[in-house]
Amino acid sequence: MSQHTKTRVCVIGAGASGLCAAKFLSLDPDFFEFTVFERNNTIGGTWVYTDDTGNDEYGLPIHTSMYKNLRTNVPRELMNFPDYEKLGGDDGIHCCVTHEDMLKYLNDYTDFFDLRKFIQFNTIVERIIPETGAGDSATTWNVSVKNLKNNEVSKLKFDAVMVCNGHYAVPYIPAIPGIETFPGKVLHSHSYRRPEEFSGQRVTVLGGYVSGIDISSEISRYTSEVYLSHNKNELKCELPSNVKQVSGVQKIDGNKLVLNDGATIIADSLIYCTGYLYTYPFLDGSCNIVVDDNHVTPLYKHLINIHHPTMCFIGLANTVLPFLFFHVQVQYFLSSLKGVVKLPPRDVMLEQLKSEVIPKKKDYHKFDCKQWAYYKELSREGQFEPPANYYKNGFEAWKILRGQFPVNSKYFKFVLLEDGESVKYLKQDGSDFLDSEMKKCVFQC
Repeated sequence: MSQHTKTRVCVIGAGASGLCAAKFLSLDPDFFEFTVFERNNTIGGTWVYTDDTGNDEYGLPIHTSMYKNLRTNVPRELMNFPDYEKLGGDDGIHCCVTHEDMLKYLNDYTDFFDLRKFIQFNTIVERIIPETGAGDSATTWNVSVKNLKNNEVSKLKFDAVMVCNGHYAVPYIPAIPGIETFPGKVLHSHSYRRPEEFSGQRVTVLGGYVSGIDISSEISRYTSEVYLSHNKNELKCELPSNVKQVSGVQKIDGNKLVLNDGATIIADSLIYCTGYLYTYPFLDGSCNIVVDDNHVTPLYKHLINIHHPTMCFIGLANTVLPFLFFHVQVQYFLSSLKGVVKLPPRDVMLEQLKSEVIPKKKDYHKFDCKQWAYYKELSREGQFEPPANYYKNGFEAWKILRGQFPVNSKYFKFVLLEDGESVKYLKQDGSDFLDSEMKKCVFQC
């Protein structure tokens, strides 16, 4: 791959995906040498909570989207990396753990695999430019990084790049006519921290997905009213008594919100729970990566830059088990660098990409049930161990449970049965939750 005896790999970010990359790279020191560049002074990425919002001490936007009382969206047992099943936080009440539990787990993972020595903290990647010789495999990556403490810029060369910067840091805020007339507080969930800030208020939460439901439920203990505004079908689930579902906001006139169905409501604060943008400001145009309505392209298997296949993007998918997804993708990419995986020619990969049906660009990286076949495919081609079946069984059952009990699902207990594959969830009284519905969901997927 280069005149060097080892393949030099640049890893961008020391969050969960970057740490996973570092772990697998470190297992093969005869083949790889690598550096992880992290803009913060610690590992953890989005799992590093801070009360601060806005910009940090270096003038950069705060990366984390954690709020004070956040718990994971899936049970503890499904958040582990398969090769380090030591996530704590079992309080006997919640099946989902806190962000403090997650950060401790990532620190433990980092220390167990002795990864800190590979990480350059307080260092931001400013520019990545490919220098291509004869054939894709001859690409050298020119990487410019800046030390945030002394502003010193270094220009480095690598044989491969693993982009692990996450996609939950740059808020997507849809335009609403008249928003400039709104007199109250306006923020995105990225900057939401504590529910007490909204005591006694009438709050409209924009977005009916997981974060919108979670935040609506949390602030309802302090607010006078919460309007959960979205354009989906009405959620058929139990919500707090002062949380009312309404249609999307068409326009704003002062503190009056006109909804798509013609109704009007009054609000003191607005919270956008409208998702995030995929952004790669450090990529030069010659990297040939385009982000169009959150569709990152052209990538082979949602992972490898087709024009420069020694560059990958770890963890673009949503509606997946994130740590499991990182675990599989990292191994596949490293297998491609080592020649275990033989990638098709560029024109074949591009043709395959063109043949894919994309209903909505913004949903392209939404996997959901597709993740299970994806894991099997990548592990088969990459010649590594596929994930255990309990991940699928546990996740698909969890979706049904969370759909019916979005507020209280985190109080159920995850139980792995004796066969090591089947999963059930127990209510607080010890009874099973809808076993027939769980089986139906697994069958559908």
